[in-house]
Amino acid sequence: MICAVDIGNSNITVGIYRKDEKPQIINSFRLSSDMAKTEDEYAVLILDILRLLGILKDDIEGFCISSVVPPLLGTFESLVKKYFHHSKLVVVGPGVKTGIPVIYNPPTDVGADRVANAVGAWEKYGKKMKPKKPIVVVDFGTAITFDCINQKGEYIGGAIFPGIYLAVESLFKKTAKLPSILVKKPNEVIGKSTSHSIQSGIVYGYASMVDGMVEKISREMGNEVFSIATGGYSSLIASLCKKISCVDETITLDGLFFIYMKNV
Repeated sequence: MICAVDIGNSNITVGIYRKDEKPQIINSFRLSSDMAKTEDEYAVLILDILRLLGILKDDIEGFCISSVVPPLLGTFESLVKKYFHHSKLVVVGPGVKTGIPVIYNPPTDVGADRVANAVGAWEKYGKKMKPKKPIVVVDFGTAITFDCINQKGEYIGGAIFPGIYLAVESLFKKTAKLPSILVKKPNEVIGKSTSHSIQSGIVYGYASMVDGMVEKISREMGNEVFSIATGGYSSLIASLCKKISCVDETITLDGLFFIYMKNV
């Protein structure tokens, strides 16, 4: 089995895959990103969860890790070497085979999670398209990222926005009277209370932003794009968007699986 680990600013997402040509995810789970935790503490959590899932430590043949949090990357590298020393470790970064040329300045500035998104999108969707279309992955994480892949399978850049959670927390912490709210779809765009108004601004506002950005990206790429939503709020926001082609909640982990297979 292969363990794909995507370390983000808020959460660490872990996927367990059968080793096959195509990604077959058996199970997945999330941990909180906490730079104060040691490799031993994370090992206890992961081993306990694997045990609950009926997976033995020795069943894990290899790991593929992407991280946008350098201290936690070091923690997980130590964890694998200490507790899964029989497992092969692939870390997304310079020198790792991805099958995706990165056209960015400089290429090393592209987040490992964005590379994984591009690989997952191209391998799962782009290669099969006839005729080929540009692809955009919209990832709803701590930051919302737009990752663009052209018809040649090249990563050509994208855009970064503050994420939904950041926006909600910023309104609450940086204003005197605005409350913290539960992010959910209100029935009406015109808010009838302060909480309702914030919900409308966040949910419908971000949906409109996504549609607008995908439309602008399509014009810039000279062709209508195939757009994929992923991440925490992807299902909620995509349900209100006209320009999202599909929701794929495992595309980042799938990309890590493909990267692992290209490097073993």
